[in-house]
Amino acid sequence: MEVRELTIMVGTDQPEAMARFYGETLGLQRVSKFRDPVFEAAGGFIRILDHSEISGPTVEPARMQINLFVDDVGSEFRRVMSSDPSVRVHREPERESWGGEVATLLDPDGNFVQLLELVADE
Repeated sequence: MEVRELTIMVGTDQPEAMARFYGETLGLQRVSKFRDPVFEAAGGFIRILDHSEISGPTVEPARMQINLFVDDVGSEFRRVMSSDPSVRVHREPERESWGGEVATLLDPDGNFVQLLELVADE
């Protein structure tokens, strides 16, 4: 299989709030060529889809997790929280047993969005 593009579609009944979170709060670049809000992340896309069969918050927020790998979880976490103090935090930045750092935020629908920092090569 040769995959030409990766897009994660996130269905919601509140596309405007979701677009603000992924664009303004997280600072992901919006891709203007699409009608729906679509944000670029490391060569892939996160597409916010206004879906008629979806309503309310996610029932199982850990089922699908969007992992955003960054250079410094602590500074990105502080930047996000200072840009929008209303962001819900599931887990503050914390060092993992494998050496990396993880923080888990909730998007407006309650989906897990994780900031991850890998162990630096020594």
